[in-house]
Amino acid sequence: MAGHTASLHGWLVSEYQPSAWDSAQRACDVALVVLTAPLWVLLLLVALALKLLFDGRPLLFGHLRLGRGGEPFILHKIRTTPVDFQPGPDDWSDEDFPPRTRFGRWLRRFDIDELPQLWNVLKGEMSLVGPRPEMPLHAQRFSSRLPEYGQRLTVRPGLSGLAQIRGWRGDTCIHQRLLCDLEYTSRRGPRLYFTILAKTVWVEVRRALTGESGVRGNVVS
Repeated sequence: MAGHTASLHGWLVSEYQPSAWDSAQRACDVALVVLTAPLWVLLLLVALALKLLFDGRPLLFGHLRLGRGGEPFILHKIRTTPVDFQPGPDDWSDEDFPPRTRFGRWLRRFDIDELPQLWNVLKGEMSLVGPRPEMPLHAQRFSSRLPEYGQRLTVRPGLSGLAQIRGWRGDTCIHQRLLCDLEYTSRRGPRLYFTILAKTVWVEVRRALTGESGVRGNVVS
């Protein structure tokens, strides 16, 4: 029943509360990804070719994340770490970790390593807009400290979200990110969806031109 919670893998996940916008959002996701395919597919192929040239194989890697309802899925990325680095289930990224190749740092600077996640969007595991997906161990830890954390799992995770365009991305305050995610889940609709997409493009362009990280601060709490 809507509004109740269910236990999943040891933490509380609020049950899905359907919105009239959700089906339309899925249609918008697919339409936008397909319409922009000539651009992002070309960019992805160029990035993979350069990755092969500078770093060699492997080109891609998959990481376990949680989707809507706490369902696990494999999130895809271009690999930015050295070939001998093996990611763990409890890794936490910051400015110094994980180690990255020189080309990998360039990919991260412009978020180009995230392009394979458009495949996750097409499969319905993610949306273009929504809370960023977390690894299961992190989600379990955060939900034990923040009872409302499970509410962010009532919607599909996204490539970008309200927290990210406000600067709460990466190694930043979990509580502030959660507040943004909860605001998104309660306000989600076409206006917020397209606003987040537009501001995401602006943030990425500004980062490319100025080199600014767009991150508020390195405070995980």
